[in-house]
Amino acid sequence: MAERFVIRPPRNDDIPAMQALWRAAFPEDRDGSFVPWYFANRYRPERAWLLFCGGELAAMAYAPDVTLRLNGRDIVLPYVQGVATAEKFRRRGCCRRLLQHAKRELARLGYPVWLLKPFNAAFYQKLGFEFFARIRRYELDFCDCFLLPPADGFHMVHYLEPPRAAAAAAAVYAGWTKGFDVLAQRDEESFRLLLADHLADRGMLLMAFRDAKPLAYALYTTTADGVFLRELAYSSARAGRAVLARLAADYREDTPKCVAVMPDDTALCRLLPETNVGWQVLPFAMCAPLTAAGRECYNLLRSGHAYFYEYF
Repeated sequence: MAERFVIRPPRNDDIPAMQALWRAAFPEDRDGSFVPWYFANRYRPERAWLLFCGGELAAMAYAPDVTLRLNGRDIVLPYVQGVATAEKFRRRGCCRRLLQHAKRELARLGYPVWLLKPFNAAFYQKLGFEFFARIRRYELDFCDCFLLPPADGFHMVHYLEPPRAAAAAAAVYAGWTKGFDVLAQRDEESFRLLLADHLADRGMLLMAFRDAKPLAYALYTTTADGVFLRELAYSSARAGRAVLARLAADYREDTPKCVAVMPDDTALCRLLPETNVGWQVLPFAMCAPLTAAGRECYNLLRSGHAYFYEYF
């Protein structure tokens, strides 16, 4: 007898089961406040889909909006996340079935393209997704004394509560992304949500200022391997070097290497020493057309100079 699958939007009484599945599927979010934060700030029932098998929640997917600036024009696109299958229902095609349903719904709503960060690129490539944004990974030896100390006139602020710096970070980001054809639009409120997500991941924020003017920031976490740079942005190369110098000074004894992960922009490479090697360009975010009319948007995304980094 064939299994009977039912796909429908979530109801309020589904939320405990959805949160439980999220925690089971994503161990990094098992503890702490991220899951309730996500459902309070990003979750929208009209942009989520559940798949049931035999009355049990088998799979789920979410697609909140993200606003991208594409060649000077703002466009709202669905950003797929939280795709998960309960362990007992895996390898039965649940995610594929659910995403095919989501694709039809999003196309019906008129979205031209959808985006995601893949957990398994091969799986999503079969659904028509291709990479459009990449990042660079650099292993930085903190034992080398190549970074200059911060110049006079700069001061650094470590934010234990990163959301407090949303306005300053948004100002740096706005200047930093001017040279990119494709970028995630972020106003102050969007940055506050991003920084709340970063805090839930036990992340920290370091900012450089000249007087009251914000010049650079680094969103980072510390790991056993080093310092993971979630995002680095700056309005001047000197300020960017100052931020890196401070991180090097703070963590040189505890972490022999800094694993810096940044958007794929060669300008960032110039902040780091030429004597060091180790750059790797890695695929990061994918997109796929939803309709025939969305093909032009899809082609622009794939051909543009993209800055698309962490966005919830």
